[in-house]
Amino acid sequence: MKIMDIFKQPQSTESLTEEELSELEDTLIDSKMEEAAKNVLVKEFFKDPFKTLYLYPEYTFLLSVPFALIFFAIGMTATWGTPLIDDVIIFTVLISITPPAITFHKKFKRTDTIEEYLPTFLRDISEMSRAGLTLPRAVNTVAKGEYGALTKEVQSMDNSMSWGVSFEESLNNFAKRISTPIIVRSVSLITQASTAGGRVASVLEAAARDAREVKLLERERRGNMMVYVVISYMSFFVFLFVIGMLTSTFVPTMAEAGKAAQAAGAGSQFIGAFDPAKYTRLMMHTGVIQGFMSGLVAGQMGEGSVFQGLKHSIILTLIAWAVFTFVI
Repeated sequence: MKIMDIFKQPQSTESLTEEELSELEDTLIDSKMEEAAKNVLVKEFFKDPFKTLYLYPEYTFLLSVPFALIFFAIGMTATWGTPLIDDVIIFTVLISITPPAITFHKKFKRTDTIEEYLPTFLRDISEMSRAGLTLPRAVNTVAKGEYGALTKEVQSMDNSMSWGVSFEESLNNFAKRISTPIIVRSVSLITQASTAGGRVASVLEAAARDAREVKLLERERRGNMMVYVVISYMSFFVFLFVIGMLTSTFVPTMAEAGKAAQAAGAGSQFIGAFDPAKYTRLMMHTGVIQGFMSGLVAGQMGEGSVFQGLKHSIILTLIAWAVFTFVI
């Protein structure tokens, strides 16, 4: 029997004590809160679809994949049995990954900006706290400042505290919304110090210093690893040049040799059966697959995420397709 049914039947609650009724009410409230939380994302999507997808880029696949499948079905029907079927498959993949690539890149840029401004925000809170302001009052004061992409998050924390939410809970909600290692680490350190009753101003300053140093190390690592992104691009272009030369010189030569051998009646079975279109198509498949995988590797090595490599995969795949479609 559901909890609501218990409250709808007076005879079932007559024998319950006040504590049991209070416990049932709390359970009912918790269940309603959980049910409402499940619908928050859907409500946010219909309110502002682009903002929701930028915050949760993985859900973009739910929109792009159906469109890609529709394009695939129409394209397969129109090009079945022709070489154009390769183009249909390539663009089906591109349609399915392009919107997620954009949203993942947007989220990466946003979180990167938030992490850049986090040390400044924590340092300002620390200075306000040392000046004698309470933490909620300090957040209210700095919320009027400019912290880039972090400004809206600071204003959100200020609004929640104005409704009676504690400083620690507001920070934890912020860490849940922007769940990155730097933010989670800083928030955990601050909330534990605040709960323990320590010198929060000193902890805020230490957290700001720690976040700044971690961000500097991350920026340095990203700069060093960017070399591997360049290497991935260069190796792909070398590979594409080699298979392009093979396709434009070796394949026609073999085709002419096959025709000459057939005309002389002395050609082997291999030479006689050589199909240049088949091998050109095989080379295009190789180039496209190499471009797609090279992009994923570039994203993982250069930016620490395979999803960040989707944009590189799109670029390299389109280059390989364009070379074999318009050049070779």
